[in-house]
Amino acid sequence: MSIIKNKDVFNTNFIPEKIPVRNDLVNEICSKIKLSDRYNLLLTGLTGNGKTMSMRKVIEKMGNEVCAVYVDCSENNSYGAVAKIILEKVKNKPYRERGKNRYESADELRKLMLTKRNKKLIFIFDEIDKLIKKRDEHWNVLFPLLNHGNASFIFISNDGFVLGKLDRKIFARLQCEKRFLDVYSSGEIYEILKQRAELGLKKSSYDDFILLKIARFSSEVSGDIRFGIKLLERTAVITELNNEKKISERTIRKAIEELQISDIEEIFPTLPRHMKIVVVALCMNARKNQGYAVTSEAYDIYVFNTKKEQFGAVGERQFRDYLSSLEMLGLFEFQWKSAVNRRGRVRIAIPTFDFLPWYEKNFMNSGDARGG
Repeated sequence: MSIIKNKDVFNTNFIPEKIPVRNDLVNEICSKIKLSDRYNLLLTGLTGNGKTMSMRKVIEKMGNEVCAVYVDCSENNSYGAVAKIILEKVKNKPYRERGKNRYESADELRKLMLTKRNKKLIFIFDEIDKLIKKRDEHWNVLFPLLNHGNASFIFISNDGFVLGKLDRKIFARLQCEKRFLDVYSSGEIYEILKQRAELGLKKSSYDDFILLKIARFSSEVSGDIRFGIKLLERTAVITELNNEKKISERTIRKAIEELQISDIEEIFPTLPRHMKIVVVALCMNARKNQGYAVTSEAYDIYVFNTKKEQFGAVGERQFRDYLSSLEMLGLFEFQWKSAVNRRGRVRIAIPTFDFLPWYEKNFMNSGDARGG
């Protein structure tokens, strides 16, 4: 007997007609765009806290009042790709970039910005850090947009200090408001899961107790709404496979076990030995700091754990290369954080997997902190 009536609602890219939380944020951003010739905002916070969803609802709500250009910089972070998206969206016709150099495209962007229009222009750059990493690319894209005409710019990033990495001339022109979004509370996660359950599951297959149970667990382990949605979907799938009519606590526990056999279980055994030791060092420090590792402290742990290795530890530069590789593998996210009890900032690593059970299971009792 099927209890799932619409699988699409469990897709993390699904956008409901009405969002149960973040409505105040959406209304505030809409008002500021309407009242300003140029409104610039950095929307930041941890992964899965509604940044992208909120901006998509802003675009939807403002409708024909604005011309909104959304750029996903994780997929489009070259000058040519971004310029093409902007020119096609604003002009509402295909843009043929073949045979044109950067100067010609930049001139077209400049003319685009100087053209008088009735609608306000809004540029949304999601995961802007992926574009900023390429210095020449972000200069060529952003400079003509900022330097000519009026438009609003919304930047989305997990890194609250990402705009500090911009070219100084571009940064000086922005005068950007920064808004940090907290992770969802268990109550907010419950409201979102309740909506997804109403849209995607048969009414008799769940109750408030089950949704609250999933919401509390999701809030405690991450606060990332994507995990909560995935857990709800997995419990429904297991219930259906067992030919049961209603989700139970036992099914939730089974789904949690399955989800916790995460990518780390598959990726870790394939890593080079020293990178394994780096992962363990990051997890050790994240355990101490209750969820994140300070990379400089993790390096000291790594150095200590490699004392018995034939050639000892690698240098800090190679260590940073290891961190970049782990970020590319999707195991850790990196941000900058204000230092405690001293000036300046420290770089932190946030595990994207449920690191504590994995670390305690594999290394707490083995006495081997070197990755096996």
